[in-house]
Amino acid sequence: MLPWALLALVLVSVSPTSAVDENPSTNTQSLLWGPYRPNVYLGLRPRVPKSVIAGLMWARLEDVGTSKCAALRHNVNQSEEIARYGWTTYDTRKGGQQVIEDDGNKVNITTEFIKYSEGQHQGNWGLRIKGMPRFDAPPELKTTVIFYLGMEEKEACTYCRLDARQQLGEGEDTSIHAVNMNLVHPKLGASGIHIPVPINSDGHREIAFVKSLNVTEDRLWQAKSTFLDTLKDQTKDRKEPGPTDIVIHNAAGAGNLHFVQMVLHGEFEFDILYSTETAKRTMTSASLTTDLEKAMQTFGKNFLSIFNPMPPFKTFEHLSFSKSVFSDLLGGLGYFTGSSKVVTAKTAIYAETTANFWEKSADANKHITPETKGPYELLTHTPSRATFPRGSLFDEGFHLLLVLEWDADLALEVMRDWLFLMDDDGWIAREQILGSEAEASTPPESINQFPHIASPPTMYLVISKFVKMLRGTIKYHGRESVYLSKPETGKALVIRMQPLLKRHYEWFRKSQSGDVEAHSIPSANLNEGYRWRARTPGKNTASGLSDYPRAEPPDLTELHLDALCWVGVMGRTLEQIAFFTENAHDAFTYQKHVRSIKRNIDTLHWSPSASLYCDTVVRNAKHSFTCHKGYIALFPLLTGLLDPSHPHLPAVIDLLRDPTHLWSQQGIRSLSPQDPAYATEENYARSPIWVNFNYLLLDQLLRLAQTKGPEQGRARDTYILLRKNVVKTVFKAYRETGFVWEQYDSASGKGVRAQGWTGWTALVVLVMSMPDLESQQGVGGQVKGYVEEVRKQAVEHPRVDVGGVVLVCGVMVFLYVTRRRFAGTLRGLRRN
Repeated sequence: MLPWALLALVLVSVSPTSAVDENPSTNTQSLLWGPYRPNVYLGLRPRVPKSVIAGLMWARLEDVGTSKCAALRHNVNQSEEIARYGWTTYDTRKGGQQVIEDDGNKVNITTEFIKYSEGQHQGNWGLRIKGMPRFDAPPELKTTVIFYLGMEEKEACTYCRLDARQQLGEGEDTSIHAVNMNLVHPKLGASGIHIPVPINSDGHREIAFVKSLNVTEDRLWQAKSTFLDTLKDQTKDRKEPGPTDIVIHNAAGAGNLHFVQMVLHGEFEFDILYSTETAKRTMTSASLTTDLEKAMQTFGKNFLSIFNPMPPFKTFEHLSFSKSVFSDLLGGLGYFTGSSKVVTAKTAIYAETTANFWEKSADANKHITPETKGPYELLTHTPSRATFPRGSLFDEGFHLLLVLEWDADLALEVMRDWLFLMDDDGWIAREQILGSEAEASTPPESINQFPHIASPPTMYLVISKFVKMLRGTIKYHGRESVYLSKPETGKALVIRMQPLLKRHYEWFRKSQSGDVEAHSIPSANLNEGYRWRARTPGKNTASGLSDYPRAEPPDLTELHLDALCWVGVMGRTLEQIAFFTENAHDAFTYQKHVRSIKRNIDTLHWSPSASLYCDTVVRNAKHSFTCHKGYIALFPLLTGLLDPSHPHLPAVIDLLRDPTHLWSQQGIRSLSPQDPAYATEENYARSPIWVNFNYLLLDQLLRLAQTKGPEQGRARDTYILLRKNVVKTVFKAYRETGFVWEQYDSASGKGVRAQGWTGWTALVVLVMSMPDLESQQGVGGQVKGYVEEVRKQAVEHPRVDVGGVVLVCGVMVFLYVTRRRFAGTLRGLRRN
């Protein structure tokens, strides 16, 4: 058998091409439908408020309706019974494949979703559900799978319609052969869903049941409890006693919620096919198969041209790992709609202008009545489908650094949604809990949002990268982009975003301002010092590094180094935008701001005695340093505010490389083991390794390694080792557990806190695709790497045709040997 995947890998690596998708006019149309309910294993909905939701549940048949109701899978959770879950291949605009290894129910579930668009309300989608008994499953395993479809606010919509009907066999065959649903909605048009009931391996048709209900609005998204309550209710209505029913009674018709339950034996597969009436072609099982195969092939090809892992990670195992992690990031995209709860009262108390301000704030919180703001809409990726299935402003910037390279227009669509949530003052709520379904998966203490609390402005990293793409200083290989293929369109978008970015910048500077004057440093700029609000003893939630040690107790004179650096990132981005849009006044203003910020980083925050960047506070009427060797001390470096010849850069790299403090074989620790606070209390930012901050460090080390300066050599060596360590840590934990994690233990490298954290930890995909500075290998080195991998595959898989391996190797050698001649031919053609 010829290993065609290897040949494709070689061809793509030698001649990468941009991933070209559908016509750019379908930019938003192709985002209409998706698995936009990331809190459930499979939850579909359109990007339309007050429309329809759909989802999937499954369990062993005998466990339904019993005390083992937890075995009915619906919401994603950190269960030991789920060995692994996640999208292994997924493109937001096309679809992909998700695999769920359910050890508790002894079945592996595969969901395959595909979609295509033909217009604003047109286009179809298909969903294929597969089940495979696990190796230790009982021989007569029966699995029940429940698909549900609900319509929001159906009663208030005179035009809306949703009903279900059974399609029975002919003659004496009264079994259900298929279930058909009709849907009419003013923003979705008229459409139908066709669900054929499958034939099992014995040649018999499986059993299906249909139930149509009219339920209250809050019962739609609580489909699991609604289904179980339905079983209990029909059991109560029975005349004879007995155990709770395990299947619903057939009662198809009109309603705002419909259940289709199937009882499936052993291995199974069935389709759910959605077609709009105006679509040019109906979604069929055959077209689902064809479209899915095409989408998965296209995904693989595009992935190699955008995120191809570089040595020493050029192996098939690393490639598969990288594709899965990135797919799961995209698969965590959610569409949220609803109101937000905002605390707008007691603004004088929350201004934090008096001593012991945290006590006054805590007392005020006991008596607050939040206002309901909105409704709003938000398309956003989520940090973790299990533990954080909602929008986070801090996290989304990290997510979009990846997405921007894959699909720039999608990243900008998400960014615009976030910017549109900004209030008149420039504040954006750090967490977006929109609607009752999102609220149900949020800890109660996190629901209320406060307009004085900020969040690290990571979005500015993304817009900065986009402007560099527009200017051509960063190459873009992703999906064809409306904004990058037509630079004037991209420039117009930046100009439209600019006022919002400026407003948020000014809000941050005002709301998080610090008392620089109290420090009595004559050379300091009095306007450039910042203090995160909502500080409490031992906590600084707004910073993102919530329990990182700060001055204790909290003080009005604190100046936080990381806050100042984030303002520097914002100012630098706005300066960059101003130059790009040829706004000389703004360019001069922000350039001046950034110079002042850089000066204050050194004037206010550099401790000569400790040779360390530190937070500061006034103690005993003196400017004092609060020094802790950890991420905060690295902020001037990781935010790119230290030039290659900066006099303090050697000390920062010394700290970075010191194994007694931050350097470890797993990555850069968040806090030194020598610090008294190391690994204490919550231990969120007091030792663990964070991939997002390690990525920012690698990005800056790469910049320094490629720029002449006194530390160029050390930056290069540090980059090479750190890149290896970070990937090794994440990859090893993934192989052992099946998941990537929120953080990693700095001693063992094991994943800690939330599993399935394909939010910022997905940045490992970018880390693997970063340049290999160790070998500086060109095409020859790449060919050598692929030859070694082919040899490895041949040894591990002896059944692979030897002739195929030889052919691939021959192609590799030919491409390498003739590369210069081929390039010369191309140049000649261009001249002609």
